[in-house]
Amino acid sequence: MKSWVSLAGGRFNAGFTLIEMVIAIVVLASAVSAILFAVAQNVSTSADPMIKLQAIGIAQAYMEEAMLKPYSDPDGGETGSCEEGAGSRLQFDDVADYDCINDTAGAIDQFGNALAGLEAYNVVVNVSVANIGAPAITTRRIDVTVTHDVDTSIAMTISGYRASYY
Repeated sequence: MKSWVSLAGGRFNAGFTLIEMVIAIVVLASAVSAILFAVAQNVSTSADPMIKLQAIGIAQAYMEEAMLKPYSDPDGGETGSCEEGAGSRLQFDDVADYDCINDTAGAIDQFGNALAGLEAYNVVVNVSVANIGAPAITTRRIDVTVTHDVDTSIAMTISGYRASYY
């Protein structure tokens, strides 16, 4: 064991004292707890982006389906929205028919089948008449809103416009 002579002439041993060891342990424990807290915060919110992306995907699917339909009823018999009735969206033949969609039991496909794993998502579609431009062009505005049962802070809304091209 090494020993040195101090200026006062006494001898002391090289090493850490008990107080220095306690201080080192406290500093290291504080650093580790801060890192663990940051990791815990990150892990607790890691599912949010997946839920948001899924909600956007559902909204885009509903929007694309509605946008692919004609602007007005091909049969010429309808005067308002949601006249094709509830049930399978296969009966919908124009954009205005999508105004009655309120899928609160989860996302469903165009055949009326529930999509597995998407039961917690609620979909509401609103279709309204909108005028765009200086010489007003009459269009239909489609708003698709998707919410989540568990994470109520998520409410994704996408909007699109469908005009008559002829």
